[in-house]
Amino acid sequence: MTIANIALLAVFVMLAVATIDAVRGRTGLGKFRLSKTDEDPTRFWFAIVLYINMAIGMFWLAGQVRDDAPQESADAPAVTTTRASA
Repeated sequence: MTIANIALLAVFVMLAVATIDAVRGRTGLGKFRLSKTDEDPTRFWFAIVLYINMAIGMFWLAGQVRDDAPQESADAPAVTTTRASA
């Protein structure tokens, strides 16, 4: 499993956490538990937006990972070998 594959899995995990937290109405951020019913629910929505932004950033970073395998150029001449019959 490559780093890019792990990053793509992390994207789906982050989006799942954001969705679950939004539906539940509270976040699981340890002592910073935020909910829709707090006196200031904007902090809750900022946390949800932060999850989504992290997922978008991780998706972008997954696309930036370069593959170390050598790529064949389309401009390279094709080499063919023929066997001489005797």
